[in-house]
Amino acid sequence: HDGQSEIAMGVALNRHARDEFLIATKFPGYDVNNMDKVEEIFEKQLEKTGMEFFDFYLIHNVCEKNIDDYLDPKFGIMDYLLKQKEAGRIRHLGFSAHGDIACMTRFLEAYGKNMEFCQIQLNYMDAGEREEFQQAGMKGYHLTEEKKIPLIIMEPVRGGSLAAFPEDITEVFHGLNPDASIASYALRWVGSLPNVKVILSGMSTMDQLTDNLKTFDKFEPLSEKETETIDKVVAMINSRMQNGCTACR
Repeated sequence: HDGQSEIAMGVALNRHARDEFLIATKFPGYDVNNMDKVEEIFEKQLEKTGMEFFDFYLIHNVCEKNIDDYLDPKFGIMDYLLKQKEAGRIRHLGFSAHGDIACMTRFLEAYGKNMEFCQIQLNYMDAGEREEFQQAGMKGYHLTEEKKIPLIIMEPVRGGSLAAFPEDITEVFHGLNPDASIASYALRWVGSLPNVKVILSGMSTMDQLTDNLKTFDKFEPLSEKETETIDKVVAMINSRMQNGCTACR
């Protein structure tokens, strides 16, 4: 939002007591020109939001194009952020991974002991590692589970593409439960994984919000039959579509 999102969020949240909400933001490492500006950017983020501290702060978008810079001590990114945590201006420090499993492994070998959470893209269509953007898949899941780093999941419904299907695939899901939404299966697939602690979902209508709340109000992990059905759906989709990108339009 052209740098306005933190300002807007600050206006919205500052009318509430600080203990009534949790706020997260991130170091914008998707732009490698920011690597030597960690202090300037962090201070500006506090100013823009009007906060004295962030509950969660992410080293953002760890991927092939920036991993060498993130690991380069000359930029002092990790040292600075750890000092802010020690000072209480960051409560929990983590990262988001948008690269392949090799890139994610390099980052955790260097900084894993300091990471309290990790955010990755994961859904039943992106469970396998592919030669595409942000595809650590279940290998990424197992890596964080092994290192006891809890997960936040983005794109559980894959940009909305797992919320609506052609009639034949819809009928497969409705054969399980005609009253359950298609999106609920994607959310429950992710939520059934033990190391997943938070699931992010982009919602653009009140109906979507209501449906997601219904899914998690009395959450039920997937049954064996439901898991087998999702595997069948994945095979059906893969037989028709080869492009796995969620953002290139």
